[in-house]
Amino acid sequence: MWRNYVICVLIGLLLATSVSSVTLLRQSTAVQSDADRLRQRAVAAESTTTSLQQQIDRSQAAAATPAAQTVSTVPAGPRATPVAAPAPAVGVIGPDSPILQQIEDNVATLRGLQPKSPVSVRLLDQSALQRMYVDRFNHDYLPDERESDQKLLSTLGLIGPNDNVVQILLDVLQEQILGVYNQDDKIMYLLADNGRFGPDEKDTFAQEFDHALQDQYFDLTALSPKHPDNDDRALAVEALTQGDSTLIQRLWAQNYLTPDELNQVGQNGASSKLFSAPLFLREQLLFPYADGFNFIRQIYQTSGYAGVDAVFRDPPQSTAQVLHIDKYRNHVAPVEVDLPDLSQGALGDGWRKVNSNVFGELDLRLMLTQLTDSTQGVRGAGGWAGDRWELLEKDGHQAFAIKSVWDSEADATTFFRTFSQAMQNRYFGARVEEASDARQALTATSAATEVRRRAATVVAVISFDRDTAQSIADAIAD
Repeated sequence: MWRNYVICVLIGLLLATSVSSVTLLRQSTAVQSDADRLRQRAVAAESTTTSLQQQIDRSQAAAATPAAQTVSTVPAGPRATPVAAPAPAVGVIGPDSPILQQIEDNVATLRGLQPKSPVSVRLLDQSALQRMYVDRFNHDYLPDERESDQKLLSTLGLIGPNDNVVQILLDVLQEQILGVYNQDDKIMYLLADNGRFGPDEKDTFAQEFDHALQDQYFDLTALSPKHPDNDDRALAVEALTQGDSTLIQRLWAQNYLTPDELNQVGQNGASSKLFSAPLFLREQLLFPYADGFNFIRQIYQTSGYAGVDAVFRDPPQSTAQVLHIDKYRNHVAPVEVDLPDLSQGALGDGWRKVNSNVFGELDLRLMLTQLTDSTQGVRGAGGWAGDRWELLEKDGHQAFAIKSVWDSEADATTFFRTFSQAMQNRYFGARVEEASDARQALTATSAATEVRRRAATVVAVISFDRDTAQSIADAIAD
């Protein structure tokens, strides 16, 4: 899935808001959370598009670098055969290996996990690192996943008619990448342009080395498969792995960077194209770092790294457990919701199922936020217990259906009302077929919606005509 391949480029963006002004164990009393800071920066960026683009253009011009030419390898034992696209060939230079070894020793001590085998490190210039990462993205982001993401977000109104999900993600990918641990070939790829290895590079190496330790002890491939059948659970696991590595990044920086180095960290992150991406995509990418860190921080403050290791052995099952840590601690598991494959005759001939998966509390929150506002989004998605959605297609037209269950009838009512408001906002001026406490139905020029609530269950449909919307809602309501 695309999130796995884009998240690592955000390291520099997070550094500026995390390291220099944070005292870890006092953070719970801070006036403003890191997540709020990041989101406020995103909103500010959206309101200054022209200035932002000028900054991006200057940054990209200044960051132009020669082709890849460097590699330095820490001796390594046997490693898995690579399954992703191969990295480009490189020559040999880079920072002194003792620097890397010292950071590894520091991280292993802080994390309480000694490496089971050495981690191979390849130092690349910016263009080579970008090329390697884009190749990996293109190799692992499958055609059917691209089709599903594009059509799903378009049907929901979360991207514009001229937006392309792949291009938006590639724009972020092709900014300055600092480094990544590749769990396929067990190699750390790290930026080292012209031999420079400054505070950002050191801090990134500390974070990515933690990912290597996670892989050796908890098997990241098994923990976070590339093509999950439950996207919400996969995003919760990303929050675990990135939250842990962000915690280590901060602990390492606070202990081993000088005040001057701390002031230099993350200075190049403010002009990222991430901040001008659609809210839904942007917030999904920030979630593992911001909310994932807040989740892990609470575990660490009460149980130390023994508690964090226990979470790796029993990872969160939903973003709701990450957003509401008491749900994790009290083992409030998500409810499995079943939907029939509506392409198999229930609606007649000519239908195809594009995809089916789980949104979860975070994605529903983001969808409602984008179509209403952040207050309604948080409130409307709170109390999520489970869901399943299905994207269908007939004659090139898409239809979306979701069945969701909630912790209480009150929570279901709040979601019903908020989703109904989101549909009114999206299809402003649509004819209202019904607007009761149990059903809202809208008919627009080229779309129709059905939103129904019964007890703690809510069904919602967006389709291309009234009859189809009603037929789909009838088929999944029971």
